[in-house]
Amino acid sequence: MVAISHAATALLVKRRYPDAPMGWILFAAELPGIAWVLLRLSGAEGPGIGMPYSHSVVSIALVAAAVWLLVGCLLRRRALGGAAALAIVLHLVLDLLLHAQALPLAPFGEVHLGLGLSGTPPLAIAAAMAYGLLCWLAFRGGKALLVVIILLTMAQLTFSGPLLLDIAVAVAAVWYFSRARAAELEHPSRRLARAFA
Repeated sequence: MVAISHAATALLVKRRYPDAPMGWILFAAELPGIAWVLLRLSGAEGPGIGMPYSHSVVSIALVAAAVWLLVGCLLRRRALGGAAALAIVLHLVLDLLLHAQALPLAPFGEVHLGLGLSGTPPLAIAAAMAYGLLCWLAFRGGKALLVVIILLTMAQLTFSGPLLLDIAVAVAAVWYFSRARAAELEHPSRRLARAFA
């Protein structure tokens, strides 16, 4: 259940960009994983091929830059553009630490990067747990959110279901248990506008 680590990233990003909607931050944090599932279903990525498009350093950097330019500059939603771009980049950083196989620098390139901690499950779980706790502490989340992060991180030891289910559970849990704190972080005028919407 690796998606909980990416979903926890949204907590860090929300703390940095309090007025960016949490749902969009969560989506951006999981975007490379969602892209991988779609590319795997199409046959463009998967066993024997790896993840040359969805998880290469260059691809993720280009997607993050494109999101920032489109949302932050063209649509003039600077907080959302910055939050989404940061969430996408942090997905890559976490995968470089935890992913079982090294990630390509560029699609179908020869150079691969990463620590590959997933090859040693206890070490990977410890690193994922430490990361989740760091995100929770920075966000100053509640006890229920902490329990969710711990339980879903521990579930990585035994759960090997479909990635989209993994992503959906992690996103829904983090969104639900972070709602009150996320609202507290928002600018008062944004909270007032939402109350009358």
